[in-house]
This record gives sequence, structure tokens and C-alpha cells, in this order.
Amino acid sequence: MGIKGYLSLIGLGTFLAWFAWVIILFNVSPKETGVAGLVMFYTTLAVALIGTLTVFMTTFRVYLLKRKVLGREIRKAFRHAVLFSVISIVSLILSSAGSFKVWHVVILVAVVSAMEYLFLQFHRGRG
Repeated sequence: MGIKGYLSLIGLGTFLAWFAWVIILFNVSPKETGVAGLVMFYTTLAVALIGTLTVFMTTFRVYLLKRKVLGREIRKAFRHAVLFSVISIVSLILSSAGSFKVWHVVILVAVVSAMEYLFLQFHRGRG
């Protein structure tokens, strides 16, 4: 599958995830559904964020920066999208629980940065 097919497929999935999130946002009451409604809300939001960021970052890396190794750029874009989405979703969960503080985000960013650093060191060692 070429890069255009990949981006089209991910774009379609991302559109469906955003559509599902909007439906949940307007039709599901968290007080009536409890934990299940919150899990659906955050899961669809996370999938939509990951898809959107992956498409944008892959497009940026491949078309604007003219990177040639597509598989590597797609993996990097997906990994960064997942890490950024984790920070976003955890921040939203903390905010909804009323315990959001700036230092929580600083800790999250530090943990995610350390994970990225360790990932890069692991792959650099494998050659």
C-alpha cells in the first residue's frame, strides 16, 4: 500500500472516530451511563486524536520535509501521536476529577519524554 492509500485509510478511520465521539458527546450522559460512558468518551477521543495527529505528522514528515523512508516516518508519527494523546487524555481525566494541576502535566511530559528517550536508545543500540 502506498503512502496515499495509507493516509486515506487512516483518514477514513479518523473521520469515523471523530463522528463516533461527537455522537457520544451529544447523546450519552455520563451521569446515567457511569463508567461505561466515560470509557467510550475517552476511548473514541483518544482514537480520533491519534488518527488526526498521525495523518498530520506523517504528511508533514513525508511531503514537507521530503523524508524518503516512509515506514520509519509513519512509525515515528504514530508513536508521537500516541504519546501526545496519552498526555491529553490523562490531563482531561485529571481535570474532570478536579485534581488537575500544572505539575501533573510537567510530570506527564517528563515521563513521556523519558519513554521516548529510552525507545530511541533501544532502537539505536539495535542498529
